[in-house]
Amino acid sequence: MSAYATVADMTQAFGEDELISVTTPAGVEYTAIDEGKVTTAIAVASDEIDSYLRRRYAMPLASVSPKLLQVCCVLARWVLWTKTATAPSDAMRADRKDAIAWLGGINAGSVTLDGAVALNVGNDFSRIATRPPCVGFGL
Repeated sequence: MSAYATVADMTQAFGEDELISVTTPAGVEYTAIDEGKVTTAIAVASDEIDSYLRRRYAMPLASVSPKLLQVCCVLARWVLWTKTATAPSDAMRADRKDAIAWLGGINAGSVTLDGAVALNVGNDFSRIATRPPCVGFGL
């Protein structure tokens, strides 16, 4: 599994102040982003994304689209906020819901990822390989 975002992507998407506040334990002075916590959240989010993509696409993906990067950041943000004493906001909840709906569309086949290698998942594809011809059995 490879990550679909980086700490820098998360910082660009949500700002350094938010990441410092969400990764700093209560009662500790806000000084810097805990990159380990952010990296772990990105890994959890990337794994969740993979669970939707594996059914339709060859893994790992060759490239990450801007939308996939955005979805990873949204899901990682959710992971970070659910590990704090402060509940995620309604906007975060709505963003996560939209991200999961988009991933569900990929899983169902109504949304595609440009540039990704699609697996053959059609209903008319034979799941039994053709056998090589038999020789030497008196046929």
